[in-house]
Amino acid sequence: MSTRFRCPACHFPIFNRRVAACEACAEKLPADLLFSPEHLSLLDAEHAKNESVRENMAKEADELERQRVRRRGDGG
Repeated sequence: MSTRFRCPACHFPIFNRRVAACEACAEKLPADLLFSPEHLSLLDAEHAKNESVRENMAKEADELERQRVRRRGDGG
């Protein structure tokens, strides 16, 4: 598997384009290898939206489980 982005100083793969320095040699990475502030903003907004969807789905699942338990009764 080939990694598209590599540190110019040590050629270590860049796994996190949010980090301004190479994770292996700590050299500062050129701006063109990092996410732009605009791209970071879009990623953060998408993450927040996905988190909200996950929270809503978890609430719905909890409610469905409560309804299922109520229908079933205590089995007692």
